[in-house]
Amino acid sequence: MQKVFKQFAREEEAHKRKLLNVKEGKKLKEAEKKITDLKISDYLVERQPSPDMDYQDALILAMQKEKASCRLYNVLAESATNKDLQNIFLSLAQEAAKHKLRFEIEYDQEILKKN
Repeated sequence: MQKVFKQFAREEEAHKRKLLNVKEGKKLKEAEKKITDLKISDYLVERQPSPDMDYQDALILAMQKEKASCRLYNVLAESATNKDLQNIFLSLAQEAAKHKLRFEIEYDQEILKKN
């Protein structure tokens, strides 16, 4: 679990670098194609972070956080008047959607199919 979340932390740092690059005037690539949404987190009770979380709770929290990030980036893209900035936010939304999908797949394989 620690290894997975460290990898995601590195990816979130990459998001931060992308936003800092935009601030410096650099252009980024266009958003990728639409990412599949398994919608698993749509049917789960919201979790709060705690030091004694089990793996299931950690996955649920991670899915919910990525879903919120995706929504935020999509709202920012809709409100952006600059096309380049809009594309950056759409790209970040797609990355958040990919993260959520990976957590949903992990949840499906490790929690739902084992119970």
